Amino acid sequence: MSRPAPADVVSVFNDNPTWSPGFRAAGRKLRPLSGYRLAPRAVPNVSNYQQIVRMSAQTDSTADLLKWWNGYRLRDIARAGILADVTDAWDEAARHGWSDDTALRASFSHEGRQYGVPLYKSYYVVFYSRSVFRRLGVDVPTTWQRFLDVVDAAHAKGITPIASGGATTWESSIWFQQLVNGLDHRFYLELTAGRASYTDGVCRRAMALWSDLYRRGAFSSADASATDVPGQFARGRTAMCLYGSWNTGAFLDAGVKDADLGAFLLPPPPGGERSVLVESGVLAVSAQAHKRGAALAVARAWLNPSVQTAWTGFLRDTSADPGVVPNVGTVRQIAAQVRRERPKQAIRYWEASPPVLIEGNVQDLSAFMIDPTPAKATRTLANMQHRADKEWKVWTS
Repeated sequence: MSRPAPADVVSVFNDNPTWSPGFRAAGRKLRPLSGYRLAPRAVPNVSNYQQIVRMSAQTDSTADLLKWWNGYRLRDIARAGILADVTDAWDEAARHGWSDDTALRASFSHEGRQYGVPLYKSYYVVFYSRSVFRRLGVDVPTTWQRFLDVVDAAHAKGITPIASGGATTWESSIWFQQLVNGLDHRFYLELTAGRASYTDGVCRRAMALWSDLYRRGAFSSADASATDVPGQFARGRTAMCLYGSWNTGAFLDAGVKDADLGAFLLPPPPGGERSVLVESGVLAVSAQAHKRGAALAVARAWLNPSVQTAWTGFLRDTSADPGVVPNVGTVRQIAAQVRRERPKQAIRYWEASPPVLIEGNVQDLSAFMIDPTPAKATRTLANMQHRADKEWKVWTS
């Protein structure tokens, strides 16, 4: 896969070829801080990428730095000996005030040590079209009922209230995680840690709310593609979309004007609490890196504000360093709301439990999106709990 790079170059293996200019921009800021710049190498197919990382990890052909996922997906390869300990990088960031997020740090840990630094930190927010909201005569909702009022207003005008497809992908977990965490943040943490049941009342209420949204005509067709949503926004055909803030750039690139793209944290359902789902990619050091010392130096400098400014400026997203916010109106709006309201933060469902459990449950949630009835919701939760009973035993054995 790779040979030793030139003296001042550290290779970074990832699954997103569109990020190469961003890695190079960050590398130009890393060079005076760490002595090294970045040479990105990408495999665009996620399944192939994961397979190559696992296969090459124990050989002398692995890359120096790897892009990965946090939570249980990180623990899965950390306990296999694939990654190097980067606890020093977190300590350095804490000393400088580049990241004070202890909850985030825990999701990069295995047995009390850190095995990656935050590649990015995104919030799950409701993107909305300001021009569509003006046409509907509605404001950004501050309560669940006002959110339902927006849904009903859009539906009455023949505008898709919420783009929500992906019934064959991880995206089927987006509304499930949002509703469970919004109803009871503590329960969400217990559920994803294997200490609560998918058949408990909070999950049943979440599925009932989801089913009710379908009954209201809130959603696009379940097989809609997320890649089509920015274009629908640009044409004024869709009002809202719950998604990771890392997708801001896709809207802007599709012709949605920065001044017309807004975002807000979804108000919690009745009885719930202000909380938000967070997604953080991982920049990890390969245990068998050709230039392990150089890769560790890059990891220590990654959260430096100058590096983060270059990187998030390319991504058009928020940073693990709350002091770094790119000059993009939508992202500034998200960062300001998070700063103002200080919502409780929870790791995204995709990384929050053992991978095999999550991937099976995502398939069940996809099936629910095709047939979002109360009866199907009951069967879905029973299936998810049955899988949880089995997979938690496997994980802890």
